[in-house]
Amino acid sequence: MAQKRLQKNSGYDEYDIDGDGVVTDEELEHAKEIRQTERDLRKSLAQLRMARFTLIAMGAFTAAMFIVPLDRVEALSDISNLFYISGAGIVGAYMGTTAWMSRK
Repeated sequence: MAQKRLQKNSGYDEYDIDGDGVVTDEELEHAKEIRQTERDLRKSLAQLRMARFTLIAMGAFTAAMFIVPLDRVEALSDISNLFYISGAGIVGAYMGTTAWMSRK
């Protein structure tokens, strides 16, 4: 039985890894694994950026508290507590899931 060959400039050309004009099941599986890996890497990078910017924001907020007058610091104390707790939750969740995923 003859295998169907791809048309020129086909949308499936990217799946033809060995360039023979035929997309095999192995090539499709390999392409699927590559897409899954790329998706996982983008997700990990987004989580890393979120944790980094949270740490930077917490540091900047702490530094700003030394410049702001004391009466305003007291007014912001309730909000700052929530800010630090939520920031620590984000960073802790990132670190925990990263450590957990590296064990697999």
